[in-house]
Amino acid sequence: MALDREDTLKKADKLVRQGRLDAAIAEYLRVVEDQPRDWNTANTLGDLYVRAKQADMAVAQYARIAEHFFHDGFYPKAAALYKKILKISPDHEHSQLQLADLSAKQGLLADAKSYYQIVAARRRARKDQRGVDEIVVQLGSVDPADIDARTLAARVLAKNGDEKGAFVRFRELYADLTEKGRDADALKALAEAVRFNAGDVEGRAILTRAALAAGDIPGARVYLNPETAGEDPSLLMALVDIELRAGDWEQARQLLPKLLARKRELRHDIIEIGWTLLSNRPPAGAFVCIEAAVDASLAANEFDEAASILQEFIARRSGYVPALLKLVEVSVDGGLETTMYDAQAQLADAYLAAGNGADARAIAEDLVAREPWEGSHIDRFRRALVLLRVPEPDVVIAERLSGQMPFVATDHFADSTPADTAPAPESAAYADVNTPRVAEVRTPEPAPRSVERQPAAAAGPTTPKAPRRPVEIDLTNALGELEEPTPEATPSRPADLDDVFKGFRSEAARNEGTDQSAQHMKLARTYLEMGMLEEATSSLKTAARSPRHRFEAASQLGRLYKEHGDIPHAIEWLERAAEAPAPGTEDGRALLYDLGVALEEAGENTRALAVFLELLAESGEYQDVSARADRLARVQTGG
Repeated sequence: MALDREDTLKKADKLVRQGRLDAAIAEYLRVVEDQPRDWNTANTLGDLYVRAKQADMAVAQYARIAEHFFHDGFYPKAAALYKKILKISPDHEHSQLQLADLSAKQGLLADAKSYYQIVAARRRARKDQRGVDEIVVQLGSVDPADIDARTLAARVLAKNGDEKGAFVRFRELYADLTEKGRDADALKALAEAVRFNAGDVEGRAILTRAALAAGDIPGARVYLNPETAGEDPSLLMALVDIELRAGDWEQARQLLPKLLARKRELRHDIIEIGWTLLSNRPPAGAFVCIEAAVDASLAANEFDEAASILQEFIARRSGYVPALLKLVEVSVDGGLETTMYDAQAQLADAYLAAGNGADARAIAEDLVAREPWEGSHIDRFRRALVLLRVPEPDVVIAERLSGQMPFVATDHFADSTPADTAPAPESAAYADVNTPRVAEVRTPEPAPRSVERQPAAAAGPTTPKAPRRPVEIDLTNALGELEEPTPEATPSRPADLDDVFKGFRSEAARNEGTDQSAQHMKLARTYLEMGMLEEATSSLKTAARSPRHRFEAASQLGRLYKEHGDIPHAIEWLERAAEAPAPGTEDGRALLYDLGVALEEAGENTRALAVFLELLAESGEYQDVSARADRLARVQTGG
């Protein structure tokens, strides 16, 4: 049977007026149980429990109603009920916590803090530290302006193992403090956040930049790593600098290509770091920088710049084998013939100084094969043989120079010889597997280098080239037949190598590379007729090694370079040609005139004037030489 609410309430009211509270409570309870959301009746029931001194029942009744108002957003009503509870039970902690929360939601921050502090004090009194910590964390959420409370809350979270929560709190502090312009405090908060979350790459990068801006390198090192640096050139640069100063060469070596790929112009800064390291550290770290800068130049096909960087390093730290090996490699790739020979000589000396006779011998043999008249090369070869404890080193040298056991050089700068002009097969003597040969310097083959230094289209049509391979120069053919020694003049050991050299130098000058040089000269003329300047340049360089063809090949190279605006190389090759005998008077005059003009264009007025005066002395009036000499003379005297 349905409850008659009105009748029941009237009955309950009569019972209250009669002072029969227990009976009235029973009637009100029937209505509340029938209609649980009849909040007015429920509140009246709570009041009756108070009058009947049933505190626990009153608290429970008020709490049920307050929870409803709290969740439905009726904060003032909920707060009033919780305060009624506190009047009945002043230590009712749940009501105090709820009032703290309600006060915060209504912007009553002081009231909220007061309620939380009352609870914290009670928990502290009963030595409930975990309970105290919970209140500290709650206090940290009450007032955004209370930085101390927020910081303490974050630290308490971390202390209790909630590092993720601590990270979030400190990160929020960083954002708020930054917005308020409190940069120093913001960075402290961010440092705490990163401490609890090392994977915060963005935070680490911010802290790194701040430390670098303040000149705090150790501070930056705490946060900076490859992941933090990412693709940021400034951070990569800072990390490279730090790793180099810390002596971690391998880490720096891995970072530098990434850095220079992002910002190639930083190679100058990298080089400066290298020089700084070289002044007070072992050369390994400095060479990491230099090699990276060299590789960046090579990537842009700037072989001359790469070689110059290495040459400066070697000038500062002579005999450093890795740098010399790199210079040989760069020289071969870039077609820098003179630079390569000089680097080889220094490399041989470095190997000798280090007691590495085998490698020193290989390079010394290669040098002697190319320039057998150079006493310094012979001396390197002798010292290498002595290091290797080869018996009778002078006998070995004499045999090699006489052609009995010839040197064989590797030409790194010659293109493959076409099949129709291939050198004749080696003689049986050279086919002997015991015939010593100079070990080839193991560097990559050079990229073709054209004198015009302009887009390939400017060089005209070209034909595919066969793969490049080392060209062996047989010194027996190159040097020609030496006079057969008489039996009595053939001791087991020559008394003096000068006897071997006597007649050798003149024969070498006449016969050096006769067959191959002639072939390359012929090829060069053909390439020039066909407009194949790149191939012509390579063949001309090879032909120029022979005194017989040096004038023609070198003068042609000089004019090619001059036509394409490369004046320094033009002067170099024209001067080489001038050192060789001219085939005719007119050829010699034309060469001197071209050399003088090139020197004048290069601004070397003194040298140009000397060349024109020499030409006037030998030939009298020749083209406009007289006018050029007068003009240069006036420039020299300031007239």
